[in-house]
Amino acid sequence: MEAVNYIPVESDVNIYMEKELFMFDSTIAKVFKELKINSLLRTANIQKRCGISVDKVVYDLFHIPFLMFTTVFLFVRNQFEETVSKNVFYRFLENANYNWHLFSFNLSCRIDKNIGLKNSHNAEKFFVLDDTITEVTGKLIECASYIFDHKIGRSILGFQKLVLGIYTSDRFIPVSQRICVGKKRPNKKSKAKKYTKIPKSDKIHPESAGAKEREELNKNKLEKSYFLLKEAKKKIKDVNYVLFDSWFCFNCFIKQVRSLEIDVICQLKNMPRTNKYSYNEKNYSLKELYNYFAKPKMRTVKKYCYKRAILTVNIPEAEIQMKIVFILNERENNWHAFSSTDAKLSANKILEYYSIRWSIEVFFKNCKQYLNFGKEQMSNMDSIIASDALVFLRYSILTYLSFKENHRFYEVLEKNRNNRKIITYGIRLLQYFLNKLKYVIDIVCKLIQENKNDEAINILRKLIFNSQEFQINCVVLK
Repeated sequence: MEAVNYIPVESDVNIYMEKELFMFDSTIAKVFKELKINSLLRTANIQKRCGISVDKVVYDLFHIPFLMFTTVFLFVRNQFEETVSKNVFYRFLENANYNWHLFSFNLSCRIDKNIGLKNSHNAEKFFVLDDTITEVTGKLIECASYIFDHKIGRSILGFQKLVLGIYTSDRFIPVSQRICVGKKRPNKKSKAKKYTKIPKSDKIHPESAGAKEREELNKNKLEKSYFLLKEAKKKIKDVNYVLFDSWFCFNCFIKQVRSLEIDVICQLKNMPRTNKYSYNEKNYSLKELYNYFAKPKMRTVKKYCYKRAILTVNIPEAEIQMKIVFILNERENNWHAFSSTDAKLSANKILEYYSIRWSIEVFFKNCKQYLNFGKEQMSNMDSIIASDALVFLRYSILTYLSFKENHRFYEVLEKNRNNRKIITYGIRLLQYFLNKLKYVIDIVCKLIQENKNDEAINILRKLIFNSQEFQINCVVLK
């Protein structure tokens, strides 16, 4: 007696791709057409000479989180049985000639433009700049380094992802990102033959997008931040402010940002060695400004239950005026300072605008929790960049849908997640029973060919009359 091994469920993705149809409902497909994703892919040199079209590959990869998979590996392992089908996705992600940064940038500009055309209110726009850390497992991942994580108080192996986005019409849209690495990297080497080959960085064309990305790895975070803002300002000219936290509040960086005709709204921290502020023709550190001038001026704001003082200072050796708002919460000894290079803004506006910076923190949380940001276990830089761009694509399209349908982002996210789960499990359940039925019919046909009609009839009787308690074990005669 041998237990029956049922035929594996055929890929529902394969079934639909063979019919040249999209996998699920047409909502996402319509957005792909409306935003002209295929055109954006071609502009970024993301194209193929033959085989499955690029937009269909991107469309399938778009749905990975909604299929309850965390990595491309799990996706292709569960969806495709043939190696050729698997290699389509692997080769696609590993291509160093694809300019994913340009694709993400053009996509955000198009979504911003569409939202602006459909929005009757001229809402203020903001650039939002911040970084997050994504952890990796495995010391052989290209360019992975040890980065100190302040949240857990220790260094972890991974990447620091610098992200620039736009906040418009109460929604955050990711624009572009760069990968930052630390100086300390693992030196462990594998003895496996597949890792003794020539590094990919030595084989790709020096003018490719992947080669340029590797050249920029040695730049520091402030240099990359300035470059992102400079490129974004060229195309998105109606943004006048950039928001960032206290890590970026160096005077040298603020001067660079002001040279782009962008005003800065940020939180400040006391850095007496690098940051000095001119007040009454003398230079002071932030702590000295608070102790000497702001603390005596503290007044309670009854509406918000905190004390506040306002100072207008200058950045030394630069004609940049800055308004600083010192905040001291009731029953707390720690004070906080928020500033703006637009001295015409009121204190309430500075605090209100700075609170918008939290939108990028929500973006990081949603992407990590729901859209597989940092969960792709890729071994080379090109695959990591492509995976991050796909995360940005998912978030941007969901944001655009939430604007069109006038719903919250979470409502659109849950709606799409539930639709995918119902359709996916429905298709798999149906295919499972069809495969099970096909297997039973094959067994019956084999028994009939061997003149074992009584056994065949008994199996069919159980199938028809006892379907609820249908459990069958057959002896496969050799």
